Amino acid sequence: MQLLTGYRYRLEPTPSQAAALGQHGGACRWLWNHVLAHREEAYLAARAAGGKLPAGAFSYASMCRYLTTLRHDIPWLAAISVEPLQQTLRDLDAAFGKFFKGRSGFPAFKRRADGDGFRYPIPAHFAVDLNWVKLPKLGWVRFRQSRDLPGAVRNITVSRVGAHWFVSFCVAHEIADPGAPLGAPIALDLGVACSVTTSTGERIDLQAPTPKERRRLRFLARQVSRKVKGSRRRRLANERLAKAKRHLAARRRDAAHKLTTRLAHTHSVIVLEDLHVKGMTVSAAGTAAAPRRNVRAKAGLNRSLASQAFGETRRLLAYKCARSGAQLIAVPAAHTSQTCSQCQHCAPENRESQAEFVCVACGLQLNADHNAALNILAAGSAVTARGGADLSPADEPRTLRRRAA
Repeated sequence: MQLLTGYRYRLEPTPSQAAALGQHGGACRWLWNHVLAHREEAYLAARAAGGKLPAGAFSYASMCRYLTTLRHDIPWLAAISVEPLQQTLRDLDAAFGKFFKGRSGFPAFKRRADGDGFRYPIPAHFAVDLNWVKLPKLGWVRFRQSRDLPGAVRNITVSRVGAHWFVSFCVAHEIADPGAPLGAPIALDLGVACSVTTSTGERIDLQAPTPKERRRLRFLARQVSRKVKGSRRRRLANERLAKAKRHLAARRRDAAHKLTTRLAHTHSVIVLEDLHVKGMTVSAAGTAAAPRRNVRAKAGLNRSLASQAFGETRRLLAYKCARSGAQLIAVPAAHTSQTCSQCQHCAPENRESQAEFVCVACGLQLNADHNAALNILAAGSAVTARGGADLSPADEPRTLRRRAA
């Protein structure tokens, strides 16, 4: 089986190479904003006139022809490799395609603080030799080769995160059919008080920010707001805040990778809830005419839900189970926390508190999250008994809900 896998490494450019990388990223950002402004103006004009944009008016081919004119008229743009600029136009065209299909919002303008990135799609135009990568108009740049590349490099993406540059290789490689793991099926209950509770009773923390770390983030955010916009001190305060956020995100991502890798290689079936995270984190503010109650409490709950990264855990499990041969199943989450895993009696009164579950029918006493995980495992077993399909990375939650119904 052939796979496409991304491998990311830290670049170690010289000062002149770092400046050239910044010029490439800045040129791609400028081109994105420049073409987006023209497309937005044409789109709004056509919408005001009650019509549509002519077919092919802003197609990828027409934008590439416009790029040729820009490179002829702007010397500093001509000094940039053309491939990253073309890939920027391709990404913008894809963003508009998603917008017109209703899958995303209108493309947004890019800011310098958002980070720079560009891509080289043609393998003949770059080279990789041990811990060196050769990029067009940049030459050989050293990177920290923490692990070997297992196959042929299809494309290269260069990105900046904070003060550091990174290079990502998309590698095509073959893996043998792993077969299904021999471990017993397991179910996961995702929560806020405890990140993951398994059907075996194991409780796992995915390193969400602690109250002390949240106070630190609020302090750093206040420091940013008190600085003059555009000043050097505001830029430094923004960098400190971004660094603290990156540290917390990297810690949580590391914990999620370790957990999902262990589960995918030690269990034949993994069952989890089909959570609609976007709906769970909708704001409770309401409108000025119809304001809602407990807005601050709901905002705090939304932050806690977002910090657990439920969607990222599911995404990691999806592709890791596909590689290890394990079966991943998503089941509806309704009433799993109110149903007794022993007698199947469902009632809100079963939940005495957030942590304790006491069945009013049979008297079962159990940790609430552990009880929910057992119900999720039973629902997953019912799906496999009916011949339900695996959860692949491309599956949509609604499709899975129909399969499990």
